[in-house]
Amino acid sequence: MDLLLIGGGIFVGASLVDAALARGHRLTVFNRGRSRTDWPGDVEVLIGDRSSDLGLLAARRFDAVIDTCAYVPADLRASAAALASCGRYCFVSSISAYASFTHPPVRESDALAASDGIAEDDPDRARHYGPQKAACERVVAAAFGERALIVRPGLIVGPGDRTGRFSYWPWRALAGGEILVPDVSGDEPIQLIDVRDLADWIVRAVEAGASGPFNATGPQDGRACGWPEVLEACIDAARRRGGAPLRFVPVGEAYLIEHGVAPWNELPLWVPSTDPEHLGFARVDCSRAVGAGLVTRPLAETVDAVLDEFATLGADDPRRRGKLTPERERELIVRWRERAKGGDAGGAAQP
Repeated sequence: MDLLLIGGGIFVGASLVDAALARGHRLTVFNRGRSRTDWPGDVEVLIGDRSSDLGLLAARRFDAVIDTCAYVPADLRASAAALASCGRYCFVSSISAYASFTHPPVRESDALAASDGIAEDDPDRARHYGPQKAACERVVAAAFGERALIVRPGLIVGPGDRTGRFSYWPWRALAGGEILVPDVSGDEPIQLIDVRDLADWIVRAVEAGASGPFNATGPQDGRACGWPEVLEACIDAARRRGGAPLRFVPVGEAYLIEHGVAPWNELPLWVPSTDPEHLGFARVDCSRAVGAGLVTRPLAETVDAVLDEFATLGADDPRRRGKLTPERERELIVRWRERAKGGDAGGAAQP
């Protein structure tokens, strides 16, 4: 197939380049050329900005387009018009496009976030990320109908991840010492997908002519893993690599909230189990994607890939920013233990 990839420089896009070439497709990438300059020799590279340089794609027809970097509907509307003759348009959206996570499970048929009152070119991703992704989906669906493939990942992890939201835990386990973890139920789910599995499935879904929306949150059996599985995978990997001795200290969720620990960002992966607005956040039904061939690798392989990058991670690496610092972690553990001595806390340290 002749594929056009809009993006392709980093993370999801980079994995899509690898997946498309591995499956023998002819690949053209279109991006601004800022994040990557080295490309496989058989990749056609077009340097341009999607907001102003779509003329570079004029008169070109591709069997499919995979769009990884549309965040505002104005950009999506322009690319959809320029590429109207393509065979299929795959838009990588997000589960953030859903209107609500108050109910589990979250399915593809659930309502999307409203974007009324938000300018089509509003660049404020921090405030409008979900509604703008939903608006982009509507543009793709209207322009391509049955030729539209919409992929809604959740947390994407693995090599090249620039957020550190999952990577924090393998890194922290390798460093050893006393590690603060949220004291949540063992069956409290976590959903994540390795970027390599996501990319491989997207390319195969395009090949198969898949259409409509698909949740692609992993893992393959439709069940989320939980904190025990994540922590165990990190422990095993750290021990294999000669990491320092470690000890987990489960800390109550109410205590974390009281002390202003920011869920998801400062303490990655943690979403308070008592938050009624996020009951379905890690209970997204991906059975439709599984039925269409989504397969995910063992968590241990993802943890190993993350740690393979660790040797080149500097102390000031942006992936560390905003996470729980060692100093704050120690302070929280000390105060938690002081409270526990007074009989006002549950949970205890465990090896």
